[in-house]
Amino acid sequence: MKKIITILVFLFVGIGAMQAQLSKQKPTIFAKETVASAKKTAISAAAQTIISKLNLDERQIANVTKIMGAFEGMKQRITQSSKTPEQTTQALNEIEEREKSILKNILDDTQYAKYLELASSLKKG
Repeated sequence: MKKIITILVFLFVGIGAMQAQLSKQKPTIFAKETVASAKKTAISAAAQTIISKLNLDERQIANVTKIMGAFEGMKQRITQSSKTPEQTTQALNEIEEREKSILKNILDDTQYAKYLELASSLKKG
């Protein structure tokens, strides 16, 4: 429980910093109108696709958008760092596992299974 709280605190602090940077950018256009009106957080096209296909309620849309946006920022910082390829891969895998564990608490079992399927297919190509 302490780990989850720590991770969430870390995410929300990161989200605040990210929102300050995003206020200078145009909001991302989402596939579904409900998603577009729910959040202006810039997330990747892959994340937009996943969100639009999961049949989320408004609360889930808001939470998933924040989390995916925060983790995408972390992933970008890792890939832009001067780590070795092995360190980068390991760090990205750890980030993805943390993201999955948080999303598992937000999504129901069916949505989570579909999320894993979509994320895997998008990662492959």
